[in-house]
Amino acid sequence: MKHSKDLKLIIALLCLETILILVLSVIAVVKYRPGSGSDTGKETVLSGVNVGSVLFPDSGRLNIGSDAEPVASKPSATDPGSVTPAPTEASTPEPEIFNYYTFEFSESGYRSSELIKSDDSFSESGCTLVDVTEKKLTVPASKNELFLGNIKIANDYVNKTLSLPEIFAQPLKLKPMTKNGSNQFIVFYTHTYEGYCLTEEEQLHEKRWYTTDDNTSNVVAAGSAYYSKLNLLGINGVNDTTVHNDGSDALKSYELSYVTLKNDLEANTDTRLVLDVHRNGYGKLYKGKLYGPTAEKDEQKYAHIMFVIGLDYDSSTGYSEENNPYWKENFKLAFLILEKMEERVPGITDGIALRKTPYNQGLCVNSLLAEIGFEGNLASEAERTAELLAEVIAEIYS
Repeated sequence: MKHSKDLKLIIALLCLETILILVLSVIAVVKYRPGSGSDTGKETVLSGVNVGSVLFPDSGRLNIGSDAEPVASKPSATDPGSVTPAPTEASTPEPEIFNYYTFEFSESGYRSSELIKSDDSFSESGCTLVDVTEKKLTVPASKNELFLGNIKIANDYVNKTLSLPEIFAQPLKLKPMTKNGSNQFIVFYTHTYEGYCLTEEEQLHEKRWYTTDDNTSNVVAAGSAYYSKLNLLGINGVNDTTVHNDGSDALKSYELSYVTLKNDLEANTDTRLVLDVHRNGYGKLYKGKLYGPTAEKDEQKYAHIMFVIGLDYDSSTGYSEENNPYWKENFKLAFLILEKMEERVPGITDGIALRKTPYNQGLCVNSLLAEIGFEGNLASEAERTAELLAEVIAEIYS
């Protein structure tokens, strides 16, 4: 029994000694750590020793005698106080790029300049005058003509003057066509049966206002050549050969083609250019054969081309932008195309004919009515001009 008591006494003394060592260690750390009491800045063998980390090495929170920041526990995903990293900002989309065309007018005519810029960075004027007055760039009222170099503006129907500097004040803005993309152009035929000659022998016989349902010798032949050339250049589109002829009522055909074009536009929302293909008519023999003037280059004959620009007139409301908000853009686009075609084949253009009514050109921007050739032209001559038109379109929309 005595030995048991002695053992208990020894254990108690050991525990007391251990406690005493712990207390003295803490006092030593507090007293001699750098910056404490009167011994500020004094280094000791215990300075910088973390007693807590020595005695409790698995604890990340007990930093006795240390100036280091406590180690924070890893935040829990369900902890409302945890900090969630801010999501990274989505990359800013690249600004959309457009082709802008400005025009310079002078005594000798006009020329265009192309600028490729994003929509929010363009600020240039669309028109500049060089040694020419605005008066000389005013299209007179009906039954008058204005010549700009080789380009003629024939005003047979619009009963008001038109100022070119005003029309061209804003640049022509075109959204580029992409290769192998969606359908981006539409070609259709209001007067589907307007015909050409297939052979030179046919040119010798009078065919007043010649029409035919043979698509190899009417305007469909020209429009299809235009369509195929653009496809060959990698630009997809629609060639709508719906027939709109309604006997001798040419204007009724526009009501029918209105429905066709409206449906095509609704089905092809990426459309950037519309072309209604016609051919001009003389209606009688000229110097012994049907009238069919041509321009020639590299021993190839091309039918002439003219654009008809419909304005914004309606018999019930008069002139109003609501009838055709796009006529100025269509006007500028026709100018640009004629300039480029004349550069390639001098003498190929017959200019622009102005009309009061829109002729369906108010359904979308960049909508044109092209008169390719006359009834006396060979279908091959009209097709050649249509292919050249396609090349120009591909260039200016590239």
